[in-house]
Amino acid sequence: MWTYRPTVVKQNEDSMMWSIISQPAGGGETDELPEAVTEDDRIAYDGNGDIYFAYVTAEDMAGGDGYGCTLYNKMLSTLKIGSQHKIRVNNAGGSISERRPTIQYIPKGVQGLLGDKTTLTCIFSSYPTSEVVWSKIGDDLPVGRWSYKRKTHGRMLELRDLRMEDKGWYQCEADNRVFPPTQERVYLDVKAAPYWIQEPANIISAVGETAQLVCEAGGDPKPKYEFYMNGEALGNKVGDFDRRYRISGADQNILLLPNVEKDLDTAVYQCNASNEFGYIWTNAYVNVLAEPPVWLTKPLPKYNLVNTVDGELHCETFAAPKAKVKWFKNKDELPENDKYEILENGNLKIVNVAFRDKGTYLCVARNTFGSENASTEVLVRSKTVFTKTPESTQADVTESVSFSCEADADDEAILEIDWLKDGEQIDFDLSDRVNADASHTSLTISEVLFADRGEYTCKATAYITLANGKAGLLDEISAVARLAVQGPPDPPVDVSLKDCGVKTAVIAWMAGAENDSPILRFHIQYQADFKPGEWQDVASTGDADTTEYRVNVPPWGNYTFRVIAENDKGKSQPSDETENCQTPAAAPNTNPRNVKGNGTEPNNLVINWTPMERAEHNGPGFFYQVKYRKHDPDNPDGEWVVVNITDPNNSSITIEPTETYEPYDIEVTAFNDLGPATIPPVQMVGYSGEDKPVVVPMNFNVTEVLGPKTAEFEWEPVADGVENIKGAFVGYKIKTWTVAEGRDGLRTTLVKPDQTRARVENLKPYSDIVAVIVVWNGVYEGDESDPQSLFPTPEGPPGPVDRFEAYPLGPQKIVLHWQLPLEPNGNLLGYEVVHQTVNGTRIGPEVAIGDIDDPMQRKATLTSLEPDTKYRVTIRAKTGAGLGDPNYVETKTALEGVPAVPIVILADKNDTSVVIAWEQPDEGIPGSFFYVRYRKAGDDKWQDSEPDYINDQIVLSPLEPGTKYEVKVVAGNGDTDDLKAESAPQEVVTDGDDSVATAGWFIGMMIAIAILILILIIVCLIKRNRGGKYPVQEKEAALGKDPEKGDDEGGFPEYNQPLTQEPTDPLKGSHPSLNSDVKPMGSETDSMAEYGDGEGGKFNEDGSFIGQYGGDNKKRAPEQQEQPSALSTFV
Repeated sequence: MWTYRPTVVKQNEDSMMWSIISQPAGGGETDELPEAVTEDDRIAYDGNGDIYFAYVTAEDMAGGDGYGCTLYNKMLSTLKIGSQHKIRVNNAGGSISERRPTIQYIPKGVQGLLGDKTTLTCIFSSYPTSEVVWSKIGDDLPVGRWSYKRKTHGRMLELRDLRMEDKGWYQCEADNRVFPPTQERVYLDVKAAPYWIQEPANIISAVGETAQLVCEAGGDPKPKYEFYMNGEALGNKVGDFDRRYRISGADQNILLLPNVEKDLDTAVYQCNASNEFGYIWTNAYVNVLAEPPVWLTKPLPKYNLVNTVDGELHCETFAAPKAKVKWFKNKDELPENDKYEILENGNLKIVNVAFRDKGTYLCVARNTFGSENASTEVLVRSKTVFTKTPESTQADVTESVSFSCEADADDEAILEIDWLKDGEQIDFDLSDRVNADASHTSLTISEVLFADRGEYTCKATAYITLANGKAGLLDEISAVARLAVQGPPDPPVDVSLKDCGVKTAVIAWMAGAENDSPILRFHIQYQADFKPGEWQDVASTGDADTTEYRVNVPPWGNYTFRVIAENDKGKSQPSDETENCQTPAAAPNTNPRNVKGNGTEPNNLVINWTPMERAEHNGPGFFYQVKYRKHDPDNPDGEWVVVNITDPNNSSITIEPTETYEPYDIEVTAFNDLGPATIPPVQMVGYSGEDKPVVVPMNFNVTEVLGPKTAEFEWEPVADGVENIKGAFVGYKIKTWTVAEGRDGLRTTLVKPDQTRARVENLKPYSDIVAVIVVWNGVYEGDESDPQSLFPTPEGPPGPVDRFEAYPLGPQKIVLHWQLPLEPNGNLLGYEVVHQTVNGTRIGPEVAIGDIDDPMQRKATLTSLEPDTKYRVTIRAKTGAGLGDPNYVETKTALEGVPAVPIVILADKNDTSVVIAWEQPDEGIPGSFFYVRYRKAGDDKWQDSEPDYINDQIVLSPLEPGTKYEVKVVAGNGDTDDLKAESAPQEVVTDGDDSVATAGWFIGMMIAIAILILILIIVCLIKRNRGGKYPVQEKEAALGKDPEKGDDEGGFPEYNQPLTQEPTDPLKGSHPSLNSDVKPMGSETDSMAEYGDGEGGKFNEDGSFIGQYGGDNKKRAPEQQEQPSALSTFV
């Protein structure tokens, strides 16, 4: 350590430093700047200009030159150099020994001014050099107002904008990282020039009053005060000073002006506060007035006060001196007491107004210069009160909440109710979710959001009509309710990675908003670079107080983390991700799990394991090492066969050939480039594949049938051993089935291998049973026993009925439907039905409706029930063995009364059907059943569909295409019409064209025309025959008929059958089919064609009309042939 102390100079005038100089000792002046000695970690300057060396070296001898304190004057541009000092270093070429930090310089105390800056200095010697750190004892360094001076290595602490709380002890600690740190302390005292705490205010005072000027300042040391009047110190005033002015207060900082006069005391007064660090000065104006009373607030013509509430009547004047105010009611002066109080400003306060306080009031204000008075009329109104106030509630997000608020006001008042949220009036036009009813007595918030939570205020305001016709405020009251919106918490914030180690990482976070439900725990997840986008849960905290957690992470990966908060309402959204955490590679710390050895064939062994995840590889070059050998208890150290599996996704290896069901020792180990897993593998024993057993149980038979489902069997045991069982002897299987079902209804019972007698309890009742037994080794079954055992089972109770349903039919009936039991287990004899009332968790006694003896019955009706009551209906089928398993349903009878009219909906339609749906109205009694009533437009008669008890739609079919129908839906609560309600008729038109050919009127008309034509043809033919107009006999002869012969078969001769018949002709007397190509002899068409002039159906003269109605079928257009005419239908 070495120190020189030069002459102290003011550094704001000159620049002072130490320099290396070569001039002789004694000083002198020069215009050249010498080489300056700069500060570093070893060389330091204190605030006084002294230089310090933490330790010296040979270089500090400066080649024989000395050190001098140099002073440079900037204004004169001159340089002065002090005396020369030389440093001699002993043992200059030797090594420097380590030394603990020792204080070289620290001031005894430092003083700074409020608002200024100051520097604390602490210089240590040591080897190696020390780093210095500052702290304040008992407190933190002032945030944002401290720093280390540049190049001082912490030796100088600079404090800016000093405050009084900066006063105290400060500690500097030197640490050279070899010896324990050394601490030193220095005290900082903060002083302050005067500053204002309270400046004197301007004063308006009345004649005769006392004026007071308060002047209060802070500072350290405490300031002293002086007062002036118009710039002249009051302490120097001669004459009236002692009588007219007084200075008071603990600090002599209050100036009193008693009994002021306008001309003498109206002036500008000054206050001066000073201490050794400065002073402050301010002015205050005192204005002395002499005025009669003038109105500031005159009483209103009329006051509407509220019963039980304090009221106030105005009477505020300005006067100098202050006016004295008196109040009168009905000409009587009011005393000041608990009922009446005249306030400082002259107003009258009436405490706890009552109806008897109404009347005429007079206010009189008077001083020495004059007076004012005014009267007013007081009316007393009823107080506004709440009859219903909103209640605080809580809701989950997306729920709806309502607040109710009702109030009563005076009969002559106008009452308005407003709603506020967190003190701000709600604007119902801004949101569709927040609404109030017309009277504002109910506030509803739909689909609640977190933003909706807060305080909701119902404000009831009563207005009264004033004399000018405007509404004036009478009174108002408020009631507050709080809405707490619960939901999952907000995501955690400020999530950071505090540490990333070999196998662990430390995650820190801050909790987000709880959303009115306390946070229960946090979940930490990570995302690995080898599974991007896939987040895995790595840890969960046990409480909500933990905000930092160390988690395990696999080696050899890059990971980012995030945190999720959870409360009773669910989990938050994930937080932001942390920065990346990269872990180094390591050997695997686990081996494959679920290692098994089993054969899939009689001559192989398949070794299986669960592939390890990428996160478990822990490093590059991952593979599985599979080892196996024959299991030999006498040779536990036998040689292993080793196979390496390099595919990490592989999960098996097949070993073959092997003997059947032979044991093997198996191990599977995980390896990577850093070696095997850190834990040894688990050795297990596996077996090669099984084969079919070669033994069959003998003498298998049923010993006793114990019931409808139970029988006992016995058999002789089989020879054990791998050579017989071809695997592990798991046991026997007894297989049973019914003769009717065959093996499709196979049922199996497993029996332990040491048993030779067993009970089977899964037989089908009332059936012929076939039973066999086989040996089972877990994979294969042996041959079945022979012969098969055949026996019957007795009748048993039936299973439950199938598809049991119940529908309310009005307020007193329930209709039941069911199907046969799937397992009748015998001959069904009928059913037993009972019902019970259900009230919450209480079930009433059973009420039987009587046995149903018809086993084919599928429907029943319960009657005489109570309306709007829930019933449980139970049904059991029965056989000769008794009642079967129960089946029950629950339903509720309808409300008593006519159901509400259903709302009709046309759901769908096509050419031939219409789907009619309906909805129940929100209000009214619901219907128990529905049906559709429909008719074609214009018809008188309605048709009814079958009633529906379950669905909300019915299909009407078949209907006619392109046809208009009227439909209505009928709701019913009973069989009678007075318990039914039907909707208004609605029209619906089916799809497609309303074809004339398919219209009923058209078909009817065509039938009538065809019949008429047929009659006319017959009549015409008869007339022709009798009139001889046509050569009938010649025509008959041409056809091979003998007109002379009579008709052997009776009838008209012209319609007799042919005399001869060819083999290809239809048999005599037979009728051809409708689609036959062979025409019957003597048909009308042929006859008319023969008797006509060439073409059948085209007659001249008398027979011309026939052609109009029965044209030639042979020459008709194809499209006409596709649709037969009315005439051809009747041929």
